[in-house]
Amino acid sequence: MNRYVNWAILAPGRIANSMATAMNGVKDGKLPDFDGKKIKLYAVASRNKEKAEAFAKKWNFQKSYGSYEELLNDQDVDAVYIANPHAFHHEWVIKALKKGKHVLCEKPAGCSKKQLDEMISLAQEKGLFFMEAMWTAFNPCIAKIRSVIKSGLIGDIINIDSRFCNRNPYDPNDRNYAPELAGGALLDLGIYNIYFSMMIADFSPVKKISSAVRMLKGIDAWNGVNLTFENGIQSSFQSAMDLPTESGSHNAVIWGSKGYITVENFFMAQKAKVYLYKNIWGGESDLIEEINLPFAINGYEYELAHSNDCILKGLYQSDIHTFEKSENLIETMDSLRKDWKMKYPWE
Repeated sequence: MNRYVNWAILAPGRIANSMATAMNGVKDGKLPDFDGKKIKLYAVASRNKEKAEAFAKKWNFQKSYGSYEELLNDQDVDAVYIANPHAFHHEWVIKALKKGKHVLCEKPAGCSKKQLDEMISLAQEKGLFFMEAMWTAFNPCIAKIRSVIKSGLIGDIINIDSRFCNRNPYDPNDRNYAPELAGGALLDLGIYNIYFSMMIADFSPVKKISSAVRMLKGIDAWNGVNLTFENGIQSSFQSAMDLPTESGSHNAVIWGSKGYITVENFFMAQKAKVYLYKNIWGGESDLIEEINLPFAINGYEYELAHSNDCILKGLYQSDIHTFEKSENLIETMDSLRKDWKMKYPWE
């Protein structure tokens, strides 16, 4: 069995810099209980050779390529982190799998369930590891929150509220406003609200969906969504491209029958507070516990280390962020887009 994985990054943009930071930190032993020698920073590919060379030099990768095809043709590449815009994920995941590479693909892995199913099917056929890079699934703070909920401290979960709204004024040249690039708030931001809700609802199936949307040039600039899970838990959230939140943060509140939990920046949670109601009206509450679990590096390290271990164990899917969870996530987003009559040009 191999003792390490040769990692490559396809498309060295902003989010790839975050993953490269995590890769270097993990390799240097900054993630407790993980052997950094199991990770090798091997190659990077951009459509611009100079950009690839600069990225490789900055982040200590051995090789750089001026095309994605060259990288995939390198037989020494074991696994590829795909970091280009999500409209291109399907194409390059399929090409990477066909070349025999394990794949960790930025979220959303597919822009529709049809795309995702094709990726999963090919990964299974090839016996290769494939996972959507949903870092929320591996967040230590959220794991702690879920353990508090499981203990029954705040009673039965009733509702989950969250907001993920950023103000990016309309720009026709911005990919986030381009239908042909699968722009819009849902796939870029709302995906986190949905997955966070699924985690807190213990992945109970979604039973009912209702929503409102404000469309702009063919994409959802703002949406408000209500989910009802089979176990009775409800979630209400908003995501937006052109409106900020009042405080500039992206917080969530988990409401229980005995108390509630506030989560600061839920999509990258590192802090939360647990409260219990002081009276039956709930107007006053006692702070019972403060959860403070900062990332070892920047939050990307957990999905990276998990993927690395799965690959070395010969697994083709994660036992944490499974294919089924990715499918349930994209099915929910497909349902919302269907209600909004929002289709991408290629559909």
